Amino acid sequence: MSAHVLAEGSWDNTLRDSSKGVFHRCIDCTEIISNPICSECLGKQMKQMLGEIDPSLAEKIVTSNYAGDTHCIGCGSEMSLCAHCFSKDVYEQIKELNEVAAEEFLARFDYDLRVIYC
Repeated sequence: MSAHVLAEGSWDNTLRDSSKGVFHRCIDCTEIISNPICSECLGKQMKQMLGEIDPSLAEKIVTSNYAGDTHCIGCGSEMSLCAHCFSKDVYEQIKELNEVAAEEFLARFDYDLRVIYC
């Protein structure tokens, strides 16, 4: 049995080899990234939506993409922050500034945020 675990290309070795990263986890919540959209791509969509309601809020969104094993389905860049955590951070910022915009934000960028805030 131990020969199988240590064998070249075995499942156990594949899990341990970060270059083959079977599990891609968020650096904030440590959950597996199941919706791989980087903060840059998601931030563009958020800025566009918020710009329609309150242009000053759109300017406040700061995106910073952290490299990781997962690749964004929009632009292909490496990422390691899940859409839920990024959306939660943005929601908490805009909720204090404009509640109407925050409600619209939840409707469009939920990513399970309503479970926490509603």
